[in-house]
Amino acid sequence: MRPQIVTILTFVLVFIINTPLLGMTALSGPGTGPPPPNRMPDPPPELSIPVDDNLYILIAMGLLYGIYVYYKRTVKVKKAV
Repeated sequence: MRPQIVTILTFVLVFIINTPLLGMTALSGPGTGPPPPNRMPDPPPELSIPVDDNLYILIAMGLLYGIYVYYKRTVKVKKAV
């Protein structure tokens, strides 16, 4: 390998390995305690969004779209041949 590539890969690996360590030492440094508790109030029930209610419809729509795209691509291939 070229010396430039080895130098760049060494720098990238050292940077990637040391990044989490630097983050942990910054959080656990002197004078820092645990983070304050989350004091945000809960949202009203009428503003909450039910994510799992229509999951089957979303999966079915994704399958139908995938079949549509597959069909269009195979039709283009058959016309080109």
